[in-house]
Amino acid sequence: MARLAMTREELAALFMSKAAEPPPAANLILARHLQCKESCDLSSAIAEATQRYAGTDRTLLLAPPELLPPLA
Repeated sequence: MARLAMTREELAALFMSKAAEPPPAANLILARHLQCKESCDLSSAIAEATQRYAGTDRTLLLAPPELLPPLA
């Protein structure tokens, strides 16, 4: 695929137009998720449990049934 040559002004105009566009819905959902206190608390708990049980001979942690999808 051939690359198009752009001047600095054209590139700056392209960046400005992209920056002015609203972010995609998926990015907004991800940002909202990352700012949620419950999501942050859950990720911290998972990270701590992983560090506690990784590389040891301790009993494996079982996933709670409400997190598992139905098999049927």
